Amino acid sequence: MNYKRRAQFIMPLRLNLFSLTRYDIRDTIYEFNWGIGNLKNFLSQNNALIIFIILIIITIFIMTIDYQGKMYLTWVEGIGLKLFSPITRGITLVTSNTKDYLKAIVEFKIVEEENKELKEKIEITYQENAILKEKLIAYDRLKKLLELKESFSYEMIPSLVISREPGNWFNSIIVDKGRDDGVKKNMAVATHRGLVGRVVSVDSHTAKILLILDQRSAVGGMIQRSRDIGVVKGSESNYSYMEYLSHDADVKINDVVITSGLGSIFPKGIIIGRIVGIEKESHDLFQKVIIRPGVDFTKLEEVFVVKKPE
Repeated sequence: MNYKRRAQFIMPLRLNLFSLTRYDIRDTIYEFNWGIGNLKNFLSQNNALIIFIILIIITIFIMTIDYQGKMYLTWVEGIGLKLFSPITRGITLVTSNTKDYLKAIVEFKIVEEENKELKEKIEITYQENAILKEKLIAYDRLKKLLELKESFSYEMIPSLVISREPGNWFNSIIVDKGRDDGVKKNMAVATHRGLVGRVVSVDSHTAKILLILDQRSAVGGMIQRSRDIGVVKGSESNYSYMEYLSHDADVKINDVVITSGLGSIFPKGIIIGRIVGIEKESHDLFQKVIIRPGVDFTKLEEVFVVKKPE
């Protein structure tokens, strides 16, 4: 009875154990196959990444072993170098190029700022040079005007040209000195190069000057070399004419014509210009000469108003 009972007890237990082991094995095999399949899929989809990771690990392993002196895998190192040399060269090249590119950007910004500063300094220098040049030119003009002032015994009033008549460029100008400065009507006006004209109207602080080029202008003139006299008139151009000059007067091209001093307006000895042409007919009583004024009326800036003693 004891054996029978023991057999009855053991047999179901063995069957249960056998049954559980079989299911476990089946499930384990299924899970293993599923895992293997997923691993294959992962490996097939990520071959490059896996190979790269494996190579990196091998390289690090080799470098670590070599550095620590534990062992020398010369042939393994050779394989690693052959496998990884293109990668390391590529990484080095990319890193170097990136570093150079970033450095170039920084240097470009620095150079750009320096160029901007240099351009600003150059512009300031140009402006300063222009101002200095203008001052030198003005100084030279004023120096010559003072020389003119010293060559005459008359008091002179320095004046600046502040306006012109757009349609009558060779007719008249406006200066910045007037009645309050001692300027009066019919006073002569000149520069260091010669006669400009005479005052025809005066306000408190300005005066209008009729130029010798105007047809209404008439100035007593004298040929400096021969002392022959005549009347210099305007022509509405950049030239004047000397009329009423004796037919027998000694006249030559380039002779200098000056003010004769006849009359009460223009002092004697102020340069009017040079003779550039002679018009003479055998049957005429007078000859006529063409004069190029000493003054460039297109560039008038400073003038002197001559205060002739009354």
